[in-house]
Amino acid sequence: MVRLHLLIATALTVLPAAGHAQADEQIPQRSAPEAGDPEARRKTFNEEQAAQARADMGAYLERRSAREAAIATMEARKARDDGAYDEAMRQHEAEVAAYQAARAEWERTNPACKRKDPVGCPAP
Repeated sequence: MVRLHLLIATALTVLPAAGHAQADEQIPQRSAPEAGDPEARRKTFNEEQAAQARADMGAYLERRSAREAAIATMEARKARDDGAYDEAMRQHEAEVAAYQAARAEWERTNPACKRKDPVGCPAP
């Protein structure tokens, strides 16, 4: 039992020291001053960032105009299709009305057909 306590005590004194060594390696050391002209490097970096931002904005504007053109095309196609549908429905309704009028006239002129008299009803 004494050996176990001695082993645990030794382990506890060694392990924290190893942990501190790793922690010291992870702490950043003071950096040395930048070599060259740091202001010129920052200016160059800012110019590069601005150029990238302008390029990104140009690409965005192109995509937006392409999207707006596609939407306008779809809306024009929808308006054309809606007009064709409305015309087809108007023609259909006119044909149904003409049929109903012709049917009513035929039934009026052929009362035997309404009574389902096969002798007095002419073939339609």
